[in-house]
Amino acid sequence: MLLDLIDLSKLRRSIAYGLMLVVLFVLQDMVLVRIPVLGVRPMLVPSAVVAVGLFEGGLWGGMVGLVAGIFSDIAYANSVALFTVLLPTAGFFTGVLGKYMLHKGLVSFIALSLLTLAVIALCQMFPFLFFLDEDVRAFRAALLGSGGDWPVWRTGLIQVLYSLILGMVVYVPCKLIASRPMGR
Repeated sequence: MLLDLIDLSKLRRSIAYGLMLVVLFVLQDMVLVRIPVLGVRPMLVPSAVVAVGLFEGGLWGGMVGLVAGIFSDIAYANSVALFTVLLPTAGFFTGVLGKYMLHKGLVSFIALSLLTLAVIALCQMFPFLFFLDEDVRAFRAALLGSGGDWPVWRTGLIQVLYSLILGMVVYVPCKLIASRPMGR
């Protein structure tokens, strides 16, 4: 009787996405953290949220984004609710765009992942660009050179490109999970 109330296919799909997120978090925070490119570490989870939103719709994208955002904020100790706000928003709007405006293909995934990663990088850079006092700016200029804010922008650009390239790996598993029939 209780099993009649539970949609087992949605439960299986939720478990599959949950396991995929666990694998991505382990890969992102334990393996890829040891392979920095020019001092930058990639993020795979935002691409997964974009893929889920694109293939499953706004509700699934928002819910997976909320779970991923909470765990991302726990993993990145200095981000106060940044990912908890950005990832559900990205998942939801990706789902809406995927349902009404965009083709659910690789090009749309790349474009939306690029946009999401760029917004995340901009939000991460925001305090370093605008809220540092003169002593910190002078120290940063002495440490990194007198290029102004270019080192911050360069780091953000490298993070976006590195995350986008490695995030392409997420497309295939999400498409496989989403393509499974929803029947009982």
